[in-house]
Amino acid sequence: MTSHAQVKPSRVRIKKTTQSIDDARLSACGFERCMQCGRCTASCPAAYMYEEYRPRDIMRKLQLGDTDTLMEVVWKCGQCYSCGARCPRNNSVALGVLAIREACIARGLAPEPIMSVVQVIRKNLYARGETFLPSMLNFLREFGPRTYERCRDNDNKRARLGYDREDARAQRIPEESMAEIRKIMEMTGYSCGDADE
Repeated sequence: MTSHAQVKPSRVRIKKTTQSIDDARLSACGFERCMQCGRCTASCPAAYMYEEYRPRDIMRKLQLGDTDTLMEVVWKCGQCYSCGARCPRNNSVALGVLAIREACIARGLAPEPIMSVVQVIRKNLYARGETFLPSMLNFLREFGPRTYERCRDNDNKRARLGYDREDARAQRIPEESMAEIRKIMEMTGYSCGDADE
């Protein structure tokens, strides 16, 4: 069995940009070995929720190099890895989905709501060294009324416990560590120049 460090990246093209995705996760996901048995789809919770999402179809489209339609459907995957648990060839559609998602985000081809969240996460990381802040949890209304009720007052709960209401940690990250985080972001192309310091 090969480790992830030894896997040679597969090249899959995103036709809208004619750029290939060089990501070892594509080879590791096993689309080249997929025999289209459908076990991944049969065990996938997202396939039950979304008629247009079928992990087996994703593997087939990767085999054919048809990634244009994948750019819209990969956002339905919940990353539960049920596909990998059921596959007789140890393939994992979720791994390939991650590679495609990240390539779409890097090229600005992700849906607008996703790109908006990405910008907020980048800004938070640049400004505070954290990706999600307590105030961001208001989106949990989508997960139902019980979850929303339990989490909606998180920033006030933190303040009552003596923590900063906008800090997910008990203590802020030291400034020298923040400088390192910002440098890494700048070196990798993820700087957020408009972030509050």
